[in-house]
Amino acid sequence: MKKTLQFALVFIFALALSSGCVSDNGKFVEPTASFIPKYTYAIPYDKLWSGILDALDKNRITTVSVDKASGVISTDYVAGPGTFMVIMAQSTRYKYNITARNQSDGTVRVNVICKVESSINGENGASPYRDVTPQNAALAKKLETWLYEQIEKEIQ
Repeated sequence: MKKTLQFALVFIFALALSSGCVSDNGKFVEPTASFIPKYTYAIPYDKLWSGILDALDKNRITTVSVDKASGVISTDYVAGPGTFMVIMAQSTRYKYNITARNQSDGTVRVNVICKVESSINGENGASPYRDVTPQNAALAKKLETWLYEQIEKEIQ
């Protein structure tokens, strides 16, 4: 009986996808098409650090941990768009890990890493979120580039 129910759910999911019964409740943020991150900035560390925090604040991205001495910021999850189907829904979320490091030439290097997660909600509850970044590398790169753009707006 359980296998039959699982098959039916997969069949209905495939049917919903092919029949257009899927709706999207939003979009991921995207960088400007021509934007290319610099990664390394010739400004004081304190100014860049403040610019990173200002960019997060202005975009309503909360932080979980901030350690200026080590140059590490971890954000909380940001809700991504969801896909709703007849009997189930997929939820997405993402978060950032950001590092800022002084370089020997007097510049500061920023590294933004985005992690994308997904969960399926059905009649039996929600599955745990799982990391889907490897299958969505292009999306993660877009989200990272978008944050670099927001940071660069703050430090200009």
